[in-house]
Amino acid sequence: MERILFGFLLLYSITLYAVPSEEAINASLSAIGSEETYEEINALHKIRDTHAMSYKYHMKRYNVTKEEHAKIAQQFKEADIPLYFSLIPYCESNFRSDARGGGAVGLWQFMEHSGRTYGLTIKKGQDERRDIELSTKAAIRYIKDLKKEFGEWYLVDFAYGLGEIKLKKLIKKNKSTKISVLLSDPEFKKGTKDHFIKTLLMDATIHQSNEE
Repeated sequence: MERILFGFLLLYSITLYAVPSEEAINASLSAIGSEETYEEINALHKIRDTHAMSYKYHMKRYNVTKEEHAKIAQQFKEADIPLYFSLIPYCESNFRSDARGGGAVGLWQFMEHSGRTYGLTIKKGQDERRDIELSTKAAIRYIKDLKKEFGEWYLVDFAYGLGEIKLKKLIKKNKSTKISVLLSDPEFKKGTKDHFIKTLLMDATIHQSNEE
């Protein structure tokens, strides 16, 4: 009986966090403005194998924070921003408002300067980067500004991770804004690439798979 129960729980776990289909990934790519498909982007090949464990780690966190995430997703929907971006905090901070590292703080991992630039109060005894509602509003303003600057939603994601100056240098160097070209550049930060891939897998699972 115990073996049967263990086997059932194992099967349930695998099914619950099953990596999304290629069709769902393509739908997610399309939602953030990519004209390239999964097959056309070499850097994405095998991601369902190489990123499966880390992706499932974030999916587990998503499944215990659905209620909080739904509120954020609604704000992005009202702002007419792809719901993909509502999932950024899972890779940035594991969806924890008290997260900090390298000077970045909060759900969206704002640095002090950028936090203040987008209207957050940061002083002794009060750091609004930790406030989920206020920091999300600031993130939406920042993401909208990046969209005005770079034009494509996927470039917004890259700029969020790399910084605007670094992304502009990579675009100029490669004379291209294609995902396939930029992700293949050895100067594209591995951390930003990993975040993009995991967020893409999450979006494909949460927002696209149900549409198939």
